Amino acid sequence: MKRLFATVLAVLTLPLPAHATDQEMTRAEVRALARQVVPPGKDAAGWAADIRGALVVDGIRPSRSNVCSVMAVIGQESTFTANPEVSGLGRMAEQQIKAKLSRLPMLSGGAATGVDVFLAMKPTPEKSYLSMIRAARTERDLDLVYRNLTFFLFREYATTRLLNASAVAQRLDAANPVSTLGSMQVSAAYAIAEVEKARKQRLGLGAIWKLRDELYIRKGGIRYGARMLLGYRAAYSSRLFAFADYNAGRYASRNAAFQHMVSELSGKELALDGDLMLYVGGPPQPDASATEKALRSLKLMDQESLRADLLREKDFAFRDTDTYRLISRTFAQRAGKPAPYAMLPQIRLKSPKIRSHMTTEIFARAVMRRYERCMAVR
Repeated sequence: MKRLFATVLAVLTLPLPAHATDQEMTRAEVRALARQVVPPGKDAAGWAADIRGALVVDGIRPSRSNVCSVMAVIGQESTFTANPEVSGLGRMAEQQIKAKLSRLPMLSGGAATGVDVFLAMKPTPEKSYLSMIRAARTERDLDLVYRNLTFFLFREYATTRLLNASAVAQRLDAANPVSTLGSMQVSAAYAIAEVEKARKQRLGLGAIWKLRDELYIRKGGIRYGARMLLGYRAAYSSRLFAFADYNAGRYASRNAAFQHMVSELSGKELALDGDLMLYVGGPPQPDASATEKALRSLKLMDQESLRADLLREKDFAFRDTDTYRLISRTFAQRAGKPAPYAMLPQIRLKSPKIRSHMTTEIFARAVMRRYERCMAVR
């Protein structure tokens, strides 16, 4: 995996505060910065080496702004802990796991006992999966229980050979209660997609589990996290929107601004969530989203061309489509002001790991404050 992503990436090019320079940082300079940013006793030198190394390996310039961006996300997501503990994690995740297991294609015999009884009695009543789940202290603890449970199900009720069938592997991993992991809370789905793209083949469950193990290690978590954060072209006016994208998905900030314009032009209230199409844990659904319906009502172009443009919503090139240009131009003409390029997505975050009110905007602003403090370090 060391040189799996050797291709040079197009990275974020954002203006910096007037007081800051954005020169490429040497190893020594990153170490010095880390000593002031990383909490005491957290191995600042190790974090510095892995952060700079991740940027260099992925072809991302180790500039002050990029280093501080990665440090800010790590600080917010894990306070510089590779596999952070979450108090009460197992009990918080218990109901979620039961709900996800009930939707799995549980095989005859497993399904017959019911999810509750299965978890309480297997593999043994004395050391049941339910007790293991409740005892989990870190995401990896919970992840390993789910993997053990999955292997047990297929060994007992089918065959473990099915676990390396890509379709089965994808569905089983999607049901894993740990969907973001490691020091940067990297999306497992993102990491899997990146490896599959590089290898040009779908992964079986064994390979997915190996990848998950890598994400729990400091070096691997930073490697994929830095790429997820900085490995795309965005052209935002502020890092704030990149931090929002990290939480809500690439181009969510640009797409939220587009949804705002569509809402204003059509008079239809839209959720500014950055998703222009309908998604149910996979590719876009054939049904039209509220955003697509609002666009249709404007009658600016035919439905076939409109949908073809919307299918590019997760790409930088969406801004070059006829749909994007028409909406931006029409909005600017009617509003008498420039069309907005980016807005913070309005998404309420829900997870067993989140105990207080949290939104994408709150997350992005918290990371931005850390970023600004890092950039101000002398």
